[in-house]
Amino acid sequence: MPVPKKILVVDNHPLILELISSFLEKEGHEVRVAQDGLSALDVLEGFVPDIMFIDLVMPNISGDKLCRIVRSMPHLHGVFVVILSAIVSEGEKDFLSYGADACIAKGSFKNIFLHVQELIADSDRRGAREWEPRILGLEGICQREITKELLSSQRHLELVLDHMSEGVVRFTREQKIIYVNASAIALFGQPEEKLLGVSFFGLFDEPYASAVRLLGEAVSPQPAQAGEDEKILFGEKRLLLNFLSIPEDESGTVLALVCDITKRKENELREREYGEQLSRLVEERTLSLTQANQQLHKEIAERTKVEKSLSRAHKRLLTVLDSLDAVIYVVNMANYELLFMNRHAREVFGEGIGRICWTVIQCGQDGPCAFCSNEEVLAALKSAKGGQGSVYVWEHQNTVNGYWYEHHDRAINWMGEVRAKLSIATDITERKNDATLEREARELLEQRVSERTMELEKIHRQLLHAGKLSAVGKLAASIAHEFNNPICGIRNVLDGLKRRAILGGEDLQMVGLALRECERIARLTKDLQSFNRPTTGKEMQVDVHAALEDILLLCRKNLKNKNISLVKEFAPSLPMVQAVEDQLKQVFLNLLTNAEEAITAETGVISVRTALRQGYVAVQFQDSGQGIVPENKERIFEPFFSTKSAAKGTGLGLSVSYGIVTRHGGTIEVESTPGIGSAFTVLLPVEGRA
Repeated sequence: MPVPKKILVVDNHPLILELISSFLEKEGHEVRVAQDGLSALDVLEGFVPDIMFIDLVMPNISGDKLCRIVRSMPHLHGVFVVILSAIVSEGEKDFLSYGADACIAKGSFKNIFLHVQELIADSDRRGAREWEPRILGLEGICQREITKELLSSQRHLELVLDHMSEGVVRFTREQKIIYVNASAIALFGQPEEKLLGVSFFGLFDEPYASAVRLLGEAVSPQPAQAGEDEKILFGEKRLLLNFLSIPEDESGTVLALVCDITKRKENELREREYGEQLSRLVEERTLSLTQANQQLHKEIAERTKVEKSLSRAHKRLLTVLDSLDAVIYVVNMANYELLFMNRHAREVFGEGIGRICWTVIQCGQDGPCAFCSNEEVLAALKSAKGGQGSVYVWEHQNTVNGYWYEHHDRAINWMGEVRAKLSIATDITERKNDATLEREARELLEQRVSERTMELEKIHRQLLHAGKLSAVGKLAASIAHEFNNPICGIRNVLDGLKRRAILGGEDLQMVGLALRECERIARLTKDLQSFNRPTTGKEMQVDVHAALEDILLLCRKNLKNKNISLVKEFAPSLPMVQAVEDQLKQVFLNLLTNAEEAITAETGVISVRTALRQGYVAVQFQDSGQGIVPENKERIFEPFFSTKSAAKGTGLGLSVSYGIVTRHGGTIEVESTPGIGSAFTVLLPVEGRA
C-alpha cells in the first residue's frame, strides 16, 4: 500500500480535474485542484503538496511559468513537479528548463492513470542518483500539425511582445497579474516569478495606486489611458498606462500597456516653456504692429501650432523606433550586409543600410574584421535550447570614433529565412577611462605601501637592535658581578703582600703591575654593571647646559693640547630633563672622548650643539674626524666592539652610553661620512620616560 501523499492537480479542463482527483482520492491521497496557475497560487498559500501535476496550456498563468514560480519559493523546493500536457508531443518542450521533474503526455485516461501511479511511486527517488527525468505516455500519440503551427505562432507572439519597448501586463478581474513581457519586468525591476500572481495596482504607491485602480476597474470596450496629463509615478519614473479590454474574453482580463515617458515629459515641459516664452514675445511685438502685421502674426501662430503638432508626432515616432541610446544594427551573417541601423548608429557611423558592415562601422578594412563575432554567435546558437541564440558579450574599441563599446550579439531570423546577427553596442569609454585611473591610483598606493613597509622594516631592525643590547647588557652585568668578587680578593692579597713582604727589584714591579691590572679589571667590571643599570638610580631635574659645562671644563685642556677647537652652539634656553645626573655626564664624557679620539689630524674641530626638538632635548657632538665606514655603523653600539687598540678602549663606551640614554626614554642618532666626520645626537624626553 503506497504512502498517502498530498497532491495538487492544476488543469483548466474540468473533466480531467474531476477524473484525476477522484482517482487519486480513491488511492488514499489528499488532493487539491486548481483550474489555472493563478488559482494554484491561491491554493499554495495554505497547502504544501508533496506532488504537483501541472498542465502547460492554461489561462491565467501558464504551466511553465507556474513551475518557475514554484521553484522560486524556498518552502516548495522539495515538491515533485510533473508536467501533464498534450502539447509535449507537438514540439521540443524542455520540461527540465521549467523546473519539472517528469512529464506525462496526455493520451487515454487509462494510460494517464498508469503513469500517474508510476510517478507517485517513484517520487521518493527524486534526489537519488539513479533518478532520470523522462517523458511518459508518448507511445501511440500522433503529432498534430495545427497544434504545432499554433505553438509556433504563440512563440513568435511572445518573441514580439518581449522585444516591444512598452511593458505589457495582463491581469484578471481580481487584479492579479497573469502575464508580463520583458520590458515590463525591466521597468518594474522584479523577476517574472515575483510579479505573477500579485496585484497589479499593489505595485504602485498611494495616491497613484488608487487612481490606477479606478481607471482599471472602469475599463470598457473602449481603451482607457492614464498618465498623459496627470502624473502616475512608479518610484522616480513617470508612466503612461493604456488599459484595453480583450474582446470575447469571458474571464474579463485586462491588458495594460506601460510606457516610461519620463524623458518625453521633461522634453515636452521644456518645449512648452519655450513656446510660452515665444508666445509672450510675439504678443508684445503684436501690440506695436499695424493691422497688416496682425494678419502676419495670425499666420505665424497657426504655423507654430502646426510645427508643434508635427514635432510631437515626429518625436513619438522616434521614441518608438529609437528608444535606446545605444548603437543597434542587424547584419546578414552570410554576406555581411547591413539590414538595419537605429538612430544612434546612424548618427555615429552615417547611413549604412544596404552596405557591407565593415565599410561602415569600421575603417581601414578590406575584408571581414579579424575580431568578427559571427563564429561565437553561431556557437552560442548551437548551445542554446530554444530557437534564439544565447547572447555573446564582448568589448572592442571602434576604429571610426575611438570609443569603447560593449557588444551584446545574438543570432536571429530576419524577415523569414535570413540568418542575421543583432548587435546592441553600449558606449563604455568612460568606464574604461575610470578603470585606467583606478589602476594608476592602485599603483601609486602600492608604491606608498612599499615605502611605508621599508620604513617599518627599518624601525623593526632598530627595535631588534635595542632588544639585543638590552639582553647583552643583562648578561654583561651578571658576568661583571661574578668577576668583581674574586678580583677584589686578589687585589687585597696583592696589596697585603706589597705592604708586609720584603720585595725588591723586579718582584716589587711585578706586584705593582698586578695591582694596576686589578684596578683596570675593576673599572671594566664597573663599566659592565653600568651598561645594565644606573650608577646611582636617583633621578632629578637636570640642567643639560650645566652638565655639559662641567664635562667641557674637564676636557678643555686636553683638547687644547691636541689643537682641537671647541665650538659651542647652545640654545637660548632649554627645559630641565628628568635624569640621573652622573649617568648623563658619563654619556656626554664618552661621546666627547670618542669625538676627540676620532680626530687624528694635527688640528680639528668639535661642535657641541643643543636644541629643543618636538618634545625632546637634543645634544649633538660633531667632530671633523675620520668618520665611520658603513659596515661598522650598524655595530658601534655592540658591547666590546671597537676600532681602537686594546690599550685605548674596551668597546663599552658607546654601549654603556646607549643603555643609559634608552633607560631614560631617549635614543642616540648617528650620522657619519668617512673622511669628513661624525655627529652623535642624544635625544632626551622633556617629560621623562613613559
